[in-house]
Amino acid sequence: MMVAHPLPLLAILLQLLLSCLPALGYSNRFFYQDILNGNGNGEIHFNGVKLHVDSSQPSMFALRGSNATLSCRYWYEPELSSPRRVRVKWSWLPVMGGHETDVLVAIGPRIHSFGDFRDRVYLRQDSPGDASLVMTELQLNDTGRYRCEVIDGLEDKSATVDLELRGVVFPYQPPHGRYNLTYHDAQQVCQEQDSTLATFEQLFQAWEDGLDWCNAGWLADGTVQYPITKPRSPCGGLGLAPGVRSYGRRHRHLHRYDVFCFSSSLRGKVYYLQHPQKLNLTEAQQACLNDGAQIAKVGQLYAAWKFMGLDRCDAGWLADGSLRYPITNPRRNCGPMEPGVRSFGFAPPHHKHGVYCYSAVVVFPYQPPHGRYNLTYHDAQQVCQEQDSTLATFEQLFQAWKEGLNWCNAGWLADGTVQYPITKPRRPCGGLGLAPGVRSYGSRHRHLHRYDVFCSSSPLRGKVYYLQHPQKLNLTEAQQACFSNGAQIAKVGQLYVAWRFMGLNRCDAGWLADGSLRYPVTNPSRNCGPLEPGVRSFGFPPPYQKHGVYCYSAGMQ
Repeated sequence: MMVAHPLPLLAILLQLLLSCLPALGYSNRFFYQDILNGNGNGEIHFNGVKLHVDSSQPSMFALRGSNATLSCRYWYEPELSSPRRVRVKWSWLPVMGGHETDVLVAIGPRIHSFGDFRDRVYLRQDSPGDASLVMTELQLNDTGRYRCEVIDGLEDKSATVDLELRGVVFPYQPPHGRYNLTYHDAQQVCQEQDSTLATFEQLFQAWEDGLDWCNAGWLADGTVQYPITKPRSPCGGLGLAPGVRSYGRRHRHLHRYDVFCFSSSLRGKVYYLQHPQKLNLTEAQQACLNDGAQIAKVGQLYAAWKFMGLDRCDAGWLADGSLRYPITNPRRNCGPMEPGVRSFGFAPPHHKHGVYCYSAVVVFPYQPPHGRYNLTYHDAQQVCQEQDSTLATFEQLFQAWKEGLNWCNAGWLADGTVQYPITKPRRPCGGLGLAPGVRSYGSRHRHLHRYDVFCSSSPLRGKVYYLQHPQKLNLTEAQQACFSNGAQIAKVGQLYVAWRFMGLNRCDAGWLADGSLRYPVTNPSRNCGPLEPGVRSFGFPPPYQKHGVYCYSAGMQ
């Protein structure tokens, strides 16, 4: 009597089982029968071949808003003579615990991303066996452990990568006083301050960097701890060595403490508003709005202090009603002789103080290819949209003028007025007798009158870069070169944002999507135009001319 080989029977049973899954509500859209490799009869042949999965970088650090590539590679021993169709699955275990959730599943060219990761992740696939995950526009809550799982038939191997964001940890106590936050309150107040709950690892690093705080606060894992660099009686006693003191895990609904929040890098700018008089809290909020910005949050101020060296010895209102100021260069009359963000707590809202504002837009003038003063209001809306931007408001233009924008051509703004900013008065631009300022033509007819336009762009979800290509390209070749590089030719608004917020500095003119030729300079030098930062323009050359090109990738590190 012949005995059937067990493998074909096992494969058939597996296929029958999986065929029932749609009826049970299984909605992953990727099934194991998609990856059963063999001779067409459902047989799976490995014959001693072993599947390996590994990560060359089991842990990595990144900044919020940036992109990251989590390495993962799979291979076979001995090497296969022909490729096999495998299923690659990335999942994520949040740093604060909970269930592992799906990030991405792929079978060959078929890729599906999930939840908050949708449209922010893809597989790099630079070479055979490359299953590395590219993550774009990193968010504060992306910290955690990522699992790369490769499935080939019944073989299943995996590797993990720990992702940590670099940033700054700060203690936070709400307006209603010390030890008033449950765990869920703590999550909410950190989120309100443009931050998230700190992890123990982040707090430990902050302690190593000198953070000393005697009030206990929640961490992401539900423990309550506090960092001490200078032991003293009220903070565990003089007899204990410096370290991070722990109360252990506490009840998330019943127990109340302060909190340690974590903020990563900014995509905008925090600044102390130069205002003719001091302001109460309501006036401070409005003053930032009038300046084309918003009143800054605590996490934004800490990030500006940590990453941008913000140093100001003037106390100012923040969005939560607290009064703080950042010091990177300690000096007399500015608090302790060590760097930090000083706090005066929560002053009565009617008191008069300065204010810190936060702005995350860049304003740029735009003139279309067919020449100066050719846009109706609705044309202006459309060309800004085509350049990945929107019509600038007067407040945004005013802030750009304060930062040095000088442009003699009048342009539409969002409110239907036509204006232009002048920092250096001259004859063709209102005359030498007028002071610097934003010149206005007032409201104009939106259908009949024609001008240029001022557009505004916010931080990008990807990266702009100058394409390293062996030869110069005409416009059509430039578009194709970016496409062949897994990207698109960059738009004007994207180039301005990369210059303004990402420090893109390149002295090579390159094609952009509208057919213009530009290049960004953050560090002015000889032979790169005027000795001031900006985006230089060569207008719209004939499309057959040969130049470089700037590309934009939504998923490039």
